[in-house]
Amino acid sequence: MMIYQMELLMYRLFSLLKQSTLTLLVALLMCFVVLVGCVNWPLPDAPGPASTAPLLLDNVSIVDVETGQIHPHQAVWIEHGRISKIAASDLVAMDKSTTMRTEVMADGRLKVHAGGRFLMPGLSDMHTHSLQLSPQLHHPLWIAAGVTAVRDLSGCMLEPDSFQACTADRKGWQQEQQAGQRTSPNYWLHSSYQLNGGPEVPASYPAFFKLQSVADAKALVAHYQAQGTDFIKVYEKLSLQQYQWLVAAADEADLTLAGHQPWLVSFTQMLEASQRSVEHGRVFIFECADAIKTYKQQPLSRSFQPEQWRELLQSQNPELCQQLMQQMALSNTWWSPTLLTLQLGAKAGDPRFRQDERLKFVPYLLQLLWLGDADSMLEAAYDTNGLNVHAELLQLAQRQLKQAQQAGVKILAGTDTPDSFVFAGSGLHDELALYQQAGLTPLEVIQTATLNPAVFTGMAAETGSVAVGKTADLLLLNQNPLQRLATMRQPEAVVLAGFWYPKASLQQLEAFAEDQANSIQLNLRLLWNALMSAPVRQQFAD
Repeated sequence: MMIYQMELLMYRLFSLLKQSTLTLLVALLMCFVVLVGCVNWPLPDAPGPASTAPLLLDNVSIVDVETGQIHPHQAVWIEHGRISKIAASDLVAMDKSTTMRTEVMADGRLKVHAGGRFLMPGLSDMHTHSLQLSPQLHHPLWIAAGVTAVRDLSGCMLEPDSFQACTADRKGWQQEQQAGQRTSPNYWLHSSYQLNGGPEVPASYPAFFKLQSVADAKALVAHYQAQGTDFIKVYEKLSLQQYQWLVAAADEADLTLAGHQPWLVSFTQMLEASQRSVEHGRVFIFECADAIKTYKQQPLSRSFQPEQWRELLQSQNPELCQQLMQQMALSNTWWSPTLLTLQLGAKAGDPRFRQDERLKFVPYLLQLLWLGDADSMLEAAYDTNGLNVHAELLQLAQRQLKQAQQAGVKILAGTDTPDSFVFAGSGLHDELALYQQAGLTPLEVIQTATLNPAVFTGMAAETGSVAVGKTADLLLLNQNPLQRLATMRQPEAVVLAGFWYPKASLQQLEAFAEDQANSIQLNLRLLWNALMSAPVRQQFAD
């Protein structure tokens, strides 16, 4: 009731903005008071599982994501968050029904009669950015879409931070999820804040964040190691010297680098440094273009314009590209293409794209930013011949994805959620659809979001497939995903840390996320959190 009254008050206050200056000042003051009240009022938690009891999934068809085989008529026992036993189902001969139903067994176990439905490992989104408000905005949508794990590529310089989720936040969410106290994806790896040469650092923060010496690099890595981070995220504007300092310091601390390829660091230098992953679909667009040599002789200063993109498109060198991909295939570096980040420029002028029904899951303030981003992309999309270069860039990135996969480059599916028009949860299925359009087989597509992330994180013994002893993060599907990839968009049920989320629970999660995104309280909290974050203020100032 209190939240409803506060929201009603805000609506009334906004109506005063059309009146006199004095009234406007009073209204702004009252809005500030209400804003502070909204910030201090606790936000609700997402709905939990329908059952936390041990599970028996009877008569399932297990999808083997390593071989592409289907193992029908299986029974899967789950307890303490793990798969404890897999055996042939005893009831197949007697029970031919395809209707899914549940019953509580004498020992308290929840038995699910799956009717032959397909069981596969949960999906991983390997490039996301979590916020303090992700439990309200992103976690419910990830789980509802079958995304049971994410790799977060953002962090905090100093903890806590009002806007970004920090390592301690993510680890806390994970612990609560495993105890059945929170609906949250797994956070297997934890990132530092992005390192971009120094301009991203607030003036009041410790000087070592600006990375001006070998000593700074060692202090910075030690700082993040104390936070419990697993890797240092690098960004475009790092100098070659700064990058080399970080490589040495991280290696001493048994940490790795991941993120963008810095502009002044060559592709070979990045691979030789064993950067663990490189992000985004423009990597090979840049590196395979003969014309890029001229641009890389000087620091990156501004975004490329349509005629510059045209020059890169026209100077693609297939032989060079094949050599680079083969070199990467033999390296320790993985690629997360995040093709959705190229889709914005390709589709910014499409009304259907700009009016996606999933905008109901996006807070109003972010919608404004997304639409502004789309407008900016549209203004710089067309060359002098009236052709959308960004549409061609997306198509080229898809061709290069197929070529890279054939060359043996190791691929990780990632979305860059919540980048503009990248939707939490369902966005991963949009990304996977682009992979299939590029020519990857359904099995290859599925592996980029299941088996490959497990290998990348060093957790293949723990997750990534349906096997005894592995974590019970699973999807139950109505159809075979190897024949119809889109069936993964609508899971019939999700098992998260061994807990049962049937279809009704997944629908409740979506409804919760929609309510939160449209809540004035949450929108005000989002604004306040951004304003109170020194790194966010620095980012906008820069």
